[in-house]
Amino acid sequence: GDTMFGRNAELSAIKEAYRRTVAGDSEFVTIYGHSGTGKSTLAHEFGKYVLFDGGLLLLGKFDQRQQGTPFSALASAFNQYCG
Repeated sequence: GDTMFGRNAELSAIKEAYRRTVAGDSEFVTIYGHSGTGKSTLAHEFGKYVLFDGGLLLLGKFDQRQQGTPFSALASAFNQYCG
């Protein structure tokens, strides 16, 4: 079951997007919000679901110190995977 307080709807939506990709669709999901609102927890809960299913998950995190660098969060996701 879902173990996060107040984020079950978001987790369900992301899981559904993942299921669509498994069926052949393309999806791009972003999680955003203010500090301390559970974004990392949501991403990690979703990650457990994907990895359990045998999928590949790329996670990138926005760093305010790289605010002027275009696509820094996306680059961080690929750097972790390819780096």
